[in-house]
Amino acid sequence: MYKSVLLFASCLVLTLHVQAQSIHGVVKDSEGEAVPGATVMIVGTGLGSAANFEGVYRIDSAPSGRQKLKISAIGFEEQFVELLVKAGQSHQVHIDLEASSTSLEEITIVGKSEATQVREQAYAVSVVEAKALKNSSADVNQILNRVSGINIRQNGGMGSNFNLSLNGLSGNRVRTFINGVPMDYFGSSLSLNNFPANLISTIEIYKGAVPIHLSSDALGGAINIVTDTRAMSYLDASFSYGSFNTQTGALNGQWHDKKTGLTFRVKSFYNHSDNDYPIDINILNTETGNLDEETTEVKRFHDAYSSQMVWAEVGVMNKSYADELMVGVVLSGNYKELQQNPYATGTSAYPVGEAETQSDIKIFNLSYRKKDLFVKDLNVRGYAVYLDANEEYVDTSSNQYDWFGDYRPDVHVTTGELGRKTHFYLNRTNFLANANAEYAISSNHNLSVNYSINRMELQGRDDFQPQNNTQFSNPNIVNKQVTGLGYTHTMLADRLSTTLFAKNYDYLIQSNIASYDGEETEFFETKENRLGYGLASTFFVNDNFQVKASFEKAFRFPESYEMYGDGLNVIPNPSLEPESSNNYNVGIRFNSISQRQNQYMFELNAFVRDSENYIRFEPKLNRSTYVNDKSVLARGIDLALRYAIRDQFSIGFGGTYLDLRNSDKASGLYGDRLPNEPYIYSNLILSYSISNLLGLEDQLTITNINRYVHDFYLKWESLASQDKSVIQSRLTNDLQLTYSLKNGRYNVSFLVSNMFDAKVYDNFNQQNPGRAFNLKLRYFISKN
Repeated sequence: MYKSVLLFASCLVLTLHVQAQSIHGVVKDSEGEAVPGATVMIVGTGLGSAANFEGVYRIDSAPSGRQKLKISAIGFEEQFVELLVKAGQSHQVHIDLEASSTSLEEITIVGKSEATQVREQAYAVSVVEAKALKNSSADVNQILNRVSGINIRQNGGMGSNFNLSLNGLSGNRVRTFINGVPMDYFGSSLSLNNFPANLISTIEIYKGAVPIHLSSDALGGAINIVTDTRAMSYLDASFSYGSFNTQTGALNGQWHDKKTGLTFRVKSFYNHSDNDYPIDINILNTETGNLDEETTEVKRFHDAYSSQMVWAEVGVMNKSYADELMVGVVLSGNYKELQQNPYATGTSAYPVGEAETQSDIKIFNLSYRKKDLFVKDLNVRGYAVYLDANEEYVDTSSNQYDWFGDYRPDVHVTTGELGRKTHFYLNRTNFLANANAEYAISSNHNLSVNYSINRMELQGRDDFQPQNNTQFSNPNIVNKQVTGLGYTHTMLADRLSTTLFAKNYDYLIQSNIASYDGEETEFFETKENRLGYGLASTFFVNDNFQVKASFEKAFRFPESYEMYGDGLNVIPNPSLEPESSNNYNVGIRFNSISQRQNQYMFELNAFVRDSENYIRFEPKLNRSTYVNDKSVLARGIDLALRYAIRDQFSIGFGGTYLDLRNSDKASGLYGDRLPNEPYIYSNLILSYSISNLLGLEDQLTITNINRYVHDFYLKWESLASQDKSVIQSRLTNDLQLTYSLKNGRYNVSFLVSNMFDAKVYDNFNQQNPGRAFNLKLRYFISKN
């Protein structure tokens, strides 16, 4: 059904009539970023167009003869361009606007894109603009893995477990958000490894100190995915197909009426992969009971994954009482076959052939934002979200499979394939709300306040395990409240900016711990209150060169499943303590601003993460648990370089060195690197574009992506065996070709991942897919 709707929508929009005699192009600023809303008018005719959120404008039915274009945008110098319009022809005119600096009562207004404004904050923050990636087949994980300071490790193909590390801290210490809403509560059908690039405008990566409007107990940073919410009408449809029967589709559209402000918005996607890629296995010899010394190539046969989401919203935009007021509903689902225990180290001798998980989620959301509410310079925004998720975990088979898909029946009569038999139903409800207000007391003083609440209840039952019935028969409750206060002061003509902030954390968790046989239970309640604080400061030496420094005393409280288990493979540890960290960042940023010359970008960030009661996961199959390490110290540096020749050629490099060690002097592991944590990784990206290749308002872009991860210990360094406890270094090479017609209206992309078919082992020493191919088609149209 989803594919039929997608195909129908694509065919419908392809029938739109295109005027041959037109003027079109892209409006950019001096840094090469799009200028949405820029107005391009033909002087003396009344004909014109406003640039969409990718900077693209188009004027149809342009009169013949010599014409003059007037280009204007708030914060930019007005510009005029003359051209000769010939009958029956289409004319491409790209425009570069220069930022204006206008002094009005000692207030300086400089035209900058939203992405540039975020980059120039005092926080250590990187911004990824997805407009150049919308034609690729990459998900958010793959995009983030190209950012310096970030390393993402996966257990396998699409839908597999993954671990994200940001400047030395990983897992739940790094919080993810969608438009400021915490993403980790949305479930596996809305995660970074299945969220397509089509739905994204920008990705903000905060390394270390986190601004108060992203209100959560983030210990080591935050990632905020910002979706397209501009007041315009558009349709964005795509479908891709690739190796291992991998299929992805996305349909993203919005209708906006300028007069009434009425807006309808839909975002949706579908993902599927059989994940039947070949892997190398040491086959178990059933006669000797030993593993073969030589490996055998087999295909994964029970690892399929599917997910889908539809997010519909209705409301108003650009009204006197609201810049945006939207209500919506999200429906999503997820299905995953299990090939082996998700916490297994290496490849299991006996694969899983029938166990599976699935979920369905309903989310209702309300969002509001308004600048200059009631009084000038009072900006407010907020959201409320209610989530109802049903998850199901099935492991009831008594069969024993081998890696060729054959099985012996009824071998595990009393147990399942992964442990005790289970058919576990878990219901999770969440209520999340956030309110944020910012007020400019004067041109140099700004005050902000934020409040958020997140209440979660877990309740479930198990057809086979009495322990789960007892532990989850009554709701397990987690309640978090965070109140934040921030103050920003600017001076020296806005060249120096400093933000001071404090966050108060209130935490309540109530749970029942059941005995192994499920006949006894013990009630636990934990209440905690912590005060976090920090500062972030930046100084502009000149227009090109910026220095940053930040500090935060941050806290993170254990999640319910970390303390009390998940009823499946993670056993309880109710003695877990909240973890805290002193986070330090110092960095510099240089960016040449002349679009008419070659561009240079240089960012260097040094960081320290001094953590106490560090919560670490210890994988032990169905007896895995979370533990506290008393003291952990992370020190490192990440570097980002980029060089570009106009819009034709660019080369970018990102590299990270991380020294993450046990710093508890009383421990026998003092000085050891933490296990299963890479410490050197980098990427090199080269891109070359050719415009007007066939004279059809087209562009061909060739991109080469290289990724390197140095080898690292799977277990504690002093305990590890060099032969079996090291995950080998990896070097992968991807090649992507993207061809666009009609200024990005029609797009086709071809991707070869892991082009040289390197053997890649990742999280828990799991083998990842080898060489893979993917073809993606995308259609985009917008109307202002």
